Amino acid sequence: MKKRFKVSMVSLLAMVLLIFTACSSGASGGSGSGGEGKNVEFKFGSMDAPDHVQNSETFKNFSEDVTELTEGRVSFQMFTGGSLGGPKETLDNITTGIMDVGRGIHGYNAGKFEVQSVMNLPFMANGNAAELSIVTQKLHDQFPEIQEEYSDVKLLWVHAADPYAIITKGKQVKSFEDVKGLKLRTPSVEGGKMIESWGATPVSLPAPEIYDALQKGVIDGGVLPIAAIKDFNLTDVVDYVTIGNFNTNLFYVSMNKDSWNRISPEDQKLIEENFTGVSMAEKAGQAFDGQKERAEKEAKEAGVEFITLSEEELKKFKEPAKVVTEDWLSKMESKGIDGQKIYDEAVKLIEEK
Repeated sequence: MKKRFKVSMVSLLAMVLLIFTACSSGASGGSGSGGEGKNVEFKFGSMDAPDHVQNSETFKNFSEDVTELTEGRVSFQMFTGGSLGGPKETLDNITTGIMDVGRGIHGYNAGKFEVQSVMNLPFMANGNAAELSIVTQKLHDQFPEIQEEYSDVKLLWVHAADPYAIITKGKQVKSFEDVKGLKLRTPSVEGGKMIESWGATPVSLPAPEIYDALQKGVIDGGVLPIAAIKDFNLTDVVDYVTIGNFNTNLFYVSMNKDSWNRISPEDQKLIEENFTGVSMAEKAGQAFDGQKERAEKEAKEAGVEFITLSEEELKKFKEPAKVVTEDWLSKMESKGIDGQKIYDEAVKLIEEK
């Protein structure tokens, strides 16, 4: 009799433990594919300051909209200023789950996004940030070779910055000859090759370090989006802005795959249909376009000189930079990828914008 009582008590305790474990797993959203449909909060990491336009506008609105759409089942906590990892660590930190979701720059991951970097090539920035972002996202959606580059994460959207200008301190660029010998910051391999083709020196430098580098003379300037003047508080260290739509740079907003799978299939569908892809790429681009206008106004009021090159002078920048596109096409061919087809489609989409 005593033996039977002991066995039943053990069974009862095991049952209670099993129920408790199941409840605990459900409350955390689960970790398998499809999630459990419970409330989940995700860590969003950004290298940029809280007031950077992509944090204060694009992602803030995304977070609020998703939380409202899912009736609070999905929410986000923001960690800005690189508190979850710096610019070059972002992609790895998303992949490993240090960040559930994060925003990073393609150029900080050399060799990872070589096909998508068609949009980083010189003089592909014929449009505003919203238009270039739509083209970038459409290229991703159309070509499996680009999609494969994001296979380690759940891509939410990819977007571009406003067209890059040559932004300098102390040394103006009013002609092709003026750019030679300058030390110019670039965030991408393609941008670096373009700068080298001009006879200048590319300097790889995370955006948050540009201010100090300009102030200390480590660099003469950079090939940057005009929006960056405001996003990184460069107004008082910049003297000249030479406009030329030289190139652009790309940004991803991606999610850890396991984190994504903690969301129920129903909420995944809601998010994908409303707040991913082209629609979010366009919104991110629009945020940059608005910031560009504010940055230009603020800079001009502070005495920064804006220089527009003549078409004849601009051709002098374009000619040597063609080698960058030729190198990219050769690299694609060596990988067995029809780079010419992807390049032609990018040009077509830009022209149709």
